[in-house]
Amino acid sequence: GMILFSFPSPYPRLCLHSSHRITDKMNMMALMVVVMTVMMLLVSPSLCHDYLTTPTPRKGFSGANADGNENRIMPCEPKTASSPAPRQIVAGQSMPVEWTNGHNTGMYHLEIAPASQDTSVSNFKRLFSAPGTATKPQGTILTIPDDTTPGYHTLRFYWNSTLGQWDNCVDLLVIASGSKAGDGSTLSPVDNHLLQPGEYLLMSGSTPIGVYNVNTGAVTCIGGYKADGLRCVVSGLAPGAAFAVALVIILLIVGVVVGALIYIKRKKPLLWYGITTKAGDIKKKITGK
Repeated sequence: GMILFSFPSPYPRLCLHSSHRITDKMNMMALMVVVMTVMMLLVSPSLCHDYLTTPTPRKGFSGANADGNENRIMPCEPKTASSPAPRQIVAGQSMPVEWTNGHNTGMYHLEIAPASQDTSVSNFKRLFSAPGTATKPQGTILTIPDDTTPGYHTLRFYWNSTLGQWDNCVDLLVIASGSKAGDGSTLSPVDNHLLQPGEYLLMSGSTPIGVYNVNTGAVTCIGGYKADGLRCVVSGLAPGAAFAVALVIILLIVGVVVGALIYIKRKKPLLWYGITTKAGDIKKKITGK
C-alpha cells in the first residue's frame, strides 16, 4: 500500500511508500523542518525567559538579546547612547509596568535605586514582588514613593527562579512630588510664561514656587526659595522655623532677667531695695498712684 503525506502549497508534496526505504533525502529534510517549526511555534512561549517590556528598557529585545541578562550583567545592563530616554514620572504617581511570562515559576521583583548607585544590587529598594503565574503578559501599576529624591533613578526588573536570575532595567527621571506637568495653559510663577511639555511647575503644598525644565535641566525659583537639585527649597529659615528661633531667644532673655533679679534679691538686698524703689517711682509717674 501507499501512505501519502500531502502538504498544501507552498510546501512540497511528499510521497512515502511504507514498503520501501525513504531515499529522497531532500524530502525527508523538508518534512523534519516543517515538523520542527510547528513544534517550536507550539512550545516557544514556555521557553522564553522573562524580562521587562514596559516602560521601554535600556536594551532592545530581539534575536540573541531577547532574554535579557542571565547571571551576566547584574543588576543592570550598561546604559548606552542608544538607550531610550528616561521615563518621566512625578514622585507619588503611578505608571504601568509589564513583563513577559515564559515560565510559571519563580518570583518577580521591581526595585529602584539612584542612577549613580545602580551598579550594586544592595543599593536597590524593593517596591513590588509577585510569584509567577500563567498570565501572559504580566504587569502591575507601580507607584513611585512620594519621598523619592528628585533626579535620575533606575528601575530594575528582577526574576529569580530555579532557571536562573534574569533582569533588565529602565531609566527614570523622577520629578519632585506635587509637581504639575506643563500643558501650555499654566503660568510660570517666576516669569509668567506659559509652561510647555517638558516643563514642570514645582509646588509647596498648593503654592507654586518654581519651574523645572527637563530639556535644559534648569530649576528657577520664586523669591524666598532657592534651587536644590531638581527642586526649590526655602532660602534661609522657613517661617515656622524663624518664629521658633525668635521665641527661644525671647525666653532666654526673660530667663536671664528673672534669674538676675532673683540673685540680686537674695544676695544684694540693698541693690534690690534700690531697684524696687526706683521701679515704684516709675510706676507712680506713669499711673499717678
